[in-house]
Amino acid sequence: MNNRGQIKIADFGMARYYGDPPPKLTQLVVTLWYRGPELLLGADKYGAEVDMWSVGCIFGELLLKEPLLQGKNEVDQLSKIFELCGIPTEETWPGFKRLPNARSLRLPSNAQTTGAVIRAKFPFLTLAGTQLLTALLSMNPKHRPTASEVLAHGYFKEDPRPKSTTMFPTFPSKAGQEKRRRVASPSAPKRGEALKIGGEAADFRSIFAGRESEEVGGGFSLKLV
Repeated sequence: MNNRGQIKIADFGMARYYGDPPPKLTQLVVTLWYRGPELLLGADKYGAEVDMWSVGCIFGELLLKEPLLQGKNEVDQLSKIFELCGIPTEETWPGFKRLPNARSLRLPSNAQTTGAVIRAKFPFLTLAGTQLLTALLSMNPKHRPTASEVLAHGYFKEDPRPKSTTMFPTFPSKAGQEKRRRVASPSAPKRGEALKIGGEAADFRSIFAGRESEEVGGGFSLKLV
């Protein structure tokens, strides 16, 4: 989080240039719980779609207050993805069976629909929110929205609206070498320099003057039987 209340999630530990056509990349990227199905199936050519899958996992995690897909290993991770997002087919994800790790998979023929499963897991989410989460967690990477499309999604126009960044408290940016502004304030008295009253002894008796002549009320008394 920066000093303007903006949160940015990034990890450039294995960042590489990619273009068109995409170069051959490593499959061992992204923390397991946030790794896209194409990476788990052995894809070595991919793009920003793997990051949008991770965004979908984080979106679900913010809603559940715990990681969305907590696989113990690569096989278990794929199993949890299939349980939530459904079994891919040649119709929903053309060419997925040609991926290296997909050739040895034994998949059931009765594939579940993605939207119905996600809707059941997030019943409190609005229709627009369900559509966004379902799109981010599309098994087919080509069906996932880009970051710009996500920001323009109707889910972020629903109430309650996101708080404006101008309403966030700010603090000095260490990266920008900013320093906190000090407001002038009186210093506390130093030890042995307490305030001294000069001249004759101060007479505070006058503040009680006239108390003797004040009218005394009737009052009341309690009698316990």
